Amino acid sequence: MAGQAHYTSAPPGTSGRYGGFRFTAVSPAARPALEMLRPLTAGTAPPGAERPGDFPAVLAYDRPAEDRAVWTLTRFTGRDYSGRCGNRFCHVLVAGPDELTGLRPVDLWDSPHWAAVPAADDGHDLPDLARLEPGRTVGPDRVSRLLRATGEPGAQLLERLLTETLRALAGEGPGVTLVSEDPLRVLDWITAVCYALPAALAARLTFTTYTARPQDEHRHLAGTLPQTAGRARGPVLHLGPASGTARAGGLAPAAVPPPCPAARFLARAWSDGDLDALDTAADLWEAAPRDGTSAEAAAEGVRGLRAACALLGAGPAREREDRPDGPDGIACDAGAGGDVPAWLDRFAAAGRTLPQSAQRRLAARAVPFGLPVAVRLASVAPAVREQVRQEVEAALADGRATSAVPDDTEPAGDAGRLTGFARALAGLRLPDMRVRPEAVRDATARHLLRPAGHGAPARIGDVRAALASLPEPYRGAVLAGLLAALEDSPGLRAAALDAQLCALLADEELDPLREDAGTRREADPLAAAPRTALHVLRRAAGPDPARTARRVLRLYRAGLLTETETYDAVRELACADVPQRASRLPWRRGGARGRE
Repeated sequence: MAGQAHYTSAPPGTSGRYGGFRFTAVSPAARPALEMLRPLTAGTAPPGAERPGDFPAVLAYDRPAEDRAVWTLTRFTGRDYSGRCGNRFCHVLVAGPDELTGLRPVDLWDSPHWAAVPAADDGHDLPDLARLEPGRTVGPDRVSRLLRATGEPGAQLLERLLTETLRALAGEGPGVTLVSEDPLRVLDWITAVCYALPAALAARLTFTTYTARPQDEHRHLAGTLPQTAGRARGPVLHLGPASGTARAGGLAPAAVPPPCPAARFLARAWSDGDLDALDTAADLWEAAPRDGTSAEAAAEGVRGLRAACALLGAGPAREREDRPDGPDGIACDAGAGGDVPAWLDRFAAAGRTLPQSAQRRLAARAVPFGLPVAVRLASVAPAVREQVRQEVEAALADGRATSAVPDDTEPAGDAGRLTGFARALAGLRLPDMRVRPEAVRDATARHLLRPAGHGAPARIGDVRAALASLPEPYRGAVLAGLLAALEDSPGLRAAALDAQLCALLADEELDPLREDAGTRREADPLAAAPRTALHVLRRAAGPDPARTARRVLRLYRAGLLTETETYDAVRELACADVPQRASRLPWRRGGARGRE
């Protein structure tokens, strides 16, 4: 149930009330909120508005409390009952947010609820309103006509206006002042903003079509006349007449910030007549889990809309290599790019998938994201999962995945290159994407064969930890790629195969051919790289050189080593085994026989 009240300068009432500005008639639902409503009825007539009809009605919308939405329609009526100029009639509507279902606040511009004249103070209550009725002249058609009439300048104006409005809604800057001789022109652009936003977010957008004191304005959007525009504290947009052109008041062109990607996406959808894009963005925004407090709801809503528009409007990843976009390949402003991965993770944590309208739109295009965002998207949008798998494998094949691991941020040395690469792969959620292990193996080899940096190798413990973060079969694929790189490059073998890395590769627990935790193939895991295997086994004999010698002999019997290579390796291992065996003989322990 919505309440209403009339406020004007009136003579003393029948109940003995004082004369002057006061509430002359109130409905039961509005009466408890009168102290909250009184400050919202303020207004100053524009210069020259001395008679009724000299200036259009002024519509304002406020959210004075989380559970209150308030509209005021103010008409300047000239002189009051005492002959004093500057009277006004303010009709107030107050409702809970639930009353806005299916509406945007600007829809009430010409609602049938508005009274033309104040009710007489006769001691009778106004009726409460069972539901809010929208007018007939404000809606999507008004926005379409506006942008058709204004063309490209209008689209650019809407981009700028949405950019500043989103900043104001998020608490990142002051409200925007719209300057025009005609308040109906201001209403046009407020309508465009309201219909570019999801309905629930538009319900938090406060506005007024006219104020005489823009310097004191607390609303997100406010209209004013040219003669008072210089008093505004925040961004100022001077609206042209029918052309819709605008300029930034008091700012040189270079000082005007570029439109944010979300504003660009929404404005271009309107100017192109792509209402499906607007509906999809709203569906995606509405489906997002909310975790902010009520005081943060508007800011959280803006962050979510920026993320939704970034996903729907970002260009293909390969077209953005030279663009100075935000993290993870998402064009961003005010932290939007950083919010996108966390925003998608919130869907996954809540067990939700993206709306079907968003999945269809995303599936109809090339994957438009950097890999870290793309794999998150695939986990909540099954319709794009196959595209993302192909994109991940293509990135592994052409080096884009490995180029995401710059050498100067990795632990130094070749083992460090392996560590950084394994960590990067862990972030690609390879099992969820069903990436082929062969693609990972080949990418590992290519990554390690790039020109290496200098420095001490990373700690083997770091390498083990990085590999342990990969599930099978991808851990084995990385090791197989490492062996392939070492086998193909004698220089890399000489530089990388120190004692620690040899011990790592000889460790049976890191067997790349291991099928599962309890089953092992009979073939030696090093058999795919015999030259590397020979180097590894000779340097990593461990506590049982004889066992290592038997591994060399198995490689020989498989036809992977020559007789000379085998003889030299086994002889070296046998010689290494003699001191160890001798250390276990009784006479080496001391005592009488030892002294003999």
